[in-house]
Amino acid sequence: MKILEYFKPVKADNDFNLLPDGIFTLEQDGKIIDVNDKVLKMYNATRFDFLGRYFSDCVENGTAILNQVIKNNEYVCARAKVKDTESPMILEINTIRNDDTQKVYVSARDVTGRQREQKSITEKYTMAQKIIDEKNDFLLTSSGALLSSLVSISGFSRALLDGIGGALSEKQEKYLNIINTNSKDLSYDLEKLFTLFMVESKKHDYNCKNFDFISLIKSIKRVYEKDIKDKKIIFNLDYSHLTQRDCTLDPEIIEYILRCIMEIFVRFSNLGKCSLNIGHPPVDFLKTRDFRANISPDPEKYILIEAKITDLVFNQDELDNIFDTYYKGSNKRPIGLKASLNLLKYYITDFGGDIWVYSKQSFGTMFTFVLPLK
Repeated sequence: MKILEYFKPVKADNDFNLLPDGIFTLEQDGKIIDVNDKVLKMYNATRFDFLGRYFSDCVENGTAILNQVIKNNEYVCARAKVKDTESPMILEINTIRNDDTQKVYVSARDVTGRQREQKSITEKYTMAQKIIDEKNDFLLTSSGALLSSLVSISGFSRALLDGIGGALSEKQEKYLNIINTNSKDLSYDLEKLFTLFMVESKKHDYNCKNFDFISLIKSIKRVYEKDIKDKKIIFNLDYSHLTQRDCTLDPEIIEYILRCIMEIFVRFSNLGKCSLNIGHPPVDFLKTRDFRANISPDPEKYILIEAKITDLVFNQDELDNIFDTYYKGSNKRPIGLKASLNLLKYYITDFGGDIWVYSKQSFGTMFTFVLPLK
């Protein structure tokens, strides 16, 4: 008899049941027509527990979630309604509606463990960020006292070397020179490190205004002329190719960037050659570099600075991590140098520019960076 066919077991759709995610087949009003084996396993239920019920009976706010997913075409995480469970099951839900069959298909993936892991990571990150902020605040408030003490050590040792306390023996002069040099080195390292802490804590503001770039360069050069002469560094400064000299950025930050470069020259060059070439970048250079300038590659809107030092060479491992202050490389560098490079990267990219470093034996190191004029 034909009526007996209605009581025959439904032949399983193997493809439907082999899918890795749970699948709900719904009518337009959200009534469940069928589910695959993955859903049964997730809910620890039978097919008869679902048939005839609505999606909202299985997922909290199920109807609203279906409308949201269909409208915005996005994944949504929702809480499953599962009985006799101590902790809730979180489902990642996606939906598609078939207008031809007038059915709605919902995929549901159990992401409970991932949600917990993400929550744990977020909590750990928040705690770590709080510790970092408190550390930065403490160090910034202590920086003045630490640096002033070092300035005193450096100043008094220099005064003794100049004979203010009388004639010195050879051994006294040797030890005072060591004290003076080490105090200056430590002061340099700490100043860069404290500035980096300030940047990390976002406790700085830009004060952008118009200034003459060439005038700023000249004034910085005068500051370091004595050090360059004392170390017998061959220094070349060329800004003859800079046709647009008006700059609208923060002059104090630009001065700090250029001073970082000059300090690297003075501290890490011994009888070597250093050069600072300033001009406008070629159009091809701007177009082929993946940063903001390739959107509007007008050379006169940017400054190209090439700073080369022959006595400083980085190996490949250092180059790969050159802008990571806290990277522990095999080759130990002063923390002040690492912090300086990190600050250069931060300030230059924050202004919409970028920096690249090339280093090789017998050549030295070239710092190339581009800054917008406005």
